[in-house]
Amino acid sequence: MTYYAQTMPGVEEIAWLEIRDRLKNAHFQRYLFAKEQNGIVVFDYAGPAPDLLRLRTTEDVFSQIAFTDDLTRLRRDLRAIGELVEKSESVGRAVNDYLRIRRFSAPPTFRVISRQYGKFEYTRKELTATLWRALKARYPRWTPVADDAQVEFWANELGSQFLLGARLSDRTMRHRFERKVELPAALRPSVAAAMVLLTEPRPDDVFLDPMAGSGTILYERMQAGPTARLLGGDIDPERVDAARKNVRGSRRKPGAGDTSQPDIRQWDARQLPLDTASVDKVATNLPFGKQLGRDVPPARLYPAVLAELERVVRPGGRIVLLSSEFDLIKETVRQRPRLRITTGYSVAVLGTWGRIYIVDVG
Repeated sequence: MTYYAQTMPGVEEIAWLEIRDRLKNAHFQRYLFAKEQNGIVVFDYAGPAPDLLRLRTTEDVFSQIAFTDDLTRLRRDLRAIGELVEKSESVGRAVNDYLRIRRFSAPPTFRVISRQYGKFEYTRKELTATLWRALKARYPRWTPVADDAQVEFWANELGSQFLLGARLSDRTMRHRFERKVELPAALRPSVAAAMVLLTEPRPDDVFLDPMAGSGTILYERMQAGPTARLLGGDIDPERVDAARKNVRGSRRKPGAGDTSQPDIRQWDARQLPLDTASVDKVATNLPFGKQLGRDVPPARLYPAVLAELERVVRPGGRIVLLSSEFDLIKETVRQRPRLRITTGYSVAVLGTWGRIYIVDVG
């Protein structure tokens, strides 16, 4: 079957790395882009569909129902799309495959969600109406509803490309981290999972998030598998308390030798109470954009934090950073003799484009 994973903008390439590693024999088809809304990675997979719902870097998963890349953006597209959905054998097969996964006991309810990116002679409302009529003609026993449908068809017009999918996931996939304490500018779990994935997690890792905020990166590292030790902290006591409640569910500090719970402390990331070369992997969301409520500007904060990370991370270790301060990150890393940026991924976070940097330590 052909599926697609919908991600935060820019995360689709990292999502494919996870899909390739976790879903054996998955085959890449293409990347698609819904501008500032989503990245999309399309792939074939013959294994059990529930495997897809365990992906961490993904916001939603869909069965692909139809795809074409020859839209004219003229009104005649509506007729072509209507005929494709109502009469195409490939659409019928794709819907039947989807129904075998979902296994409804009676004809389901459905609704259509349409999105347009680019200029078209027709409106999104007209596209929705066209798809509604075509689906109703093909499946007359199905019941259209406005909300809470059993089947959601998502139609995406991406310039000259048309992608129609039936949603497999629900809201719990992208809202899986139920925070007990919400803080402003908290990181999306899927973006945190992408950063954790890029550290290449191992069970013997000592993992650190020195600016943990509400604890999302620590939580996603726990979901990625065991660690030798999990460390996190923040300079703000309110954030430390929030991270403890969100990640551990209590304020209890771990006892000596207890590695089953993350060790979350109040500290200054510029002066970490950690031994030199005592950490294997770091992932952290450096404050930028809407997160900059701190007294120290990035030009003063970043060099001190990276100098301290260079000290505490062992040779051969890895640091994954998220920031929109592109020039500052590159210049600061250039000044640290043991640090080297190996690659990066541009991602949209809270309406701001940032970049996830992979920094290897020599």
